[in-house]
Amino acid sequence: RHPLSVPATHLAKTAMAGVRKLARVVRHQGLHRLILALILFCLLSMAYLAYHVSAGPKIKEAPVPLPLGDCVATSVVGGGQRTPLFLPSQVSQRRHSVRTADTSRAEPVVLLFVESIYSQLGQEIVAILESSRFHYRTEIAPGKGDMPPLAWRGRGRYTLIVYENLLKYVNLDSWNRQLLDKYCQDYGVGIIGFYRANENSPSSAQLRGFPLFLRSNLPLWDYRVNPAAPLLYITKPNELEPGPLPADNWTTFLSNHSTYEPVLLASPRPAEPNQLPTHSHQQRALLATVMQDLGLHDGIQRVFFGGSLSFWLHKLLFVDAVGYLTGRRLSLSLDRFLLVDVDDIFVGKEGTRMKVAD
Repeated sequence: RHPLSVPATHLAKTAMAGVRKLARVVRHQGLHRLILALILFCLLSMAYLAYHVSAGPKIKEAPVPLPLGDCVATSVVGGGQRTPLFLPSQVSQRRHSVRTADTSRAEPVVLLFVESIYSQLGQEIVAILESSRFHYRTEIAPGKGDMPPLAWRGRGRYTLIVYENLLKYVNLDSWNRQLLDKYCQDYGVGIIGFYRANENSPSSAQLRGFPLFLRSNLPLWDYRVNPAAPLLYITKPNELEPGPLPADNWTTFLSNHSTYEPVLLASPRPAEPNQLPTHSHQQRALLATVMQDLGLHDGIQRVFFGGSLSFWLHKLLFVDAVGYLTGRRLSLSLDRFLLVDVDDIFVGKEGTRMKVAD
């Protein structure tokens, strides 16, 4: 080897070792700076979050709700105040002119006529009766067959008759129809019937044996409750459903006989939204989808539903109809109890989810 090669190699190794040491120092200092930057960023983020949580809006107390009667007077459509559906004097006069049926001579049991044990509406009716703890008995609606025994030793077995299909009651043979009507008249028993339209239903017809006309398969708009209806108990007379109603197969009832009182009313749904009336004098027609028979025609009080129980307001009216037609013998209390689950509400800073007053 050349004498100068050894020192040169040594110098090269020394230089490389110095470069590596310098790189380690730089890397070490950079890692420290990165850790310090991350810690500083976390502290700033926590301070920013704490500031916004403490200075942010707290839970506001909900305003005291208005009584449902006041909501009607304050509801505004199109910038103008709605006209009351009925005057208070008409409501009170109408309610006092109707006498509640005396069902004391009949057992507090509901007789439910269904088309089949698997029918959807029949199961919905049964669910309401069971949840209300009303005693009932289910029978297949007879066409021309025998009617189940209705009375025993001068006492009625049922205080209310419910027909899942109103046509099963209307189209009874003359013998069974006279037998059932006579029982209802003697024992003060009422009848509830549901009429559900389908694609084969006539657009308009008269209910056989009644001064009552039907219009079927109608799309409706703006559901409202008639405050003059005597059967109202749980349901409040208020405009509850603005806008289009679900489904397009509603049935409405029309009659000029004094025995009929509309309970639920709606307007025909316009084809286009711009067809809605813009002035107060442009009143749309009101069609009755639930009609109450006050018994002035033949001495039997009835309630007719122009649809099923899929609409939630029909469920309330069905419970009210059961209570009214049975003289409150089958009725729910107006007391309600709420169970509130608050097991996870205490997580978080005080004032962000709950206040001391809550």
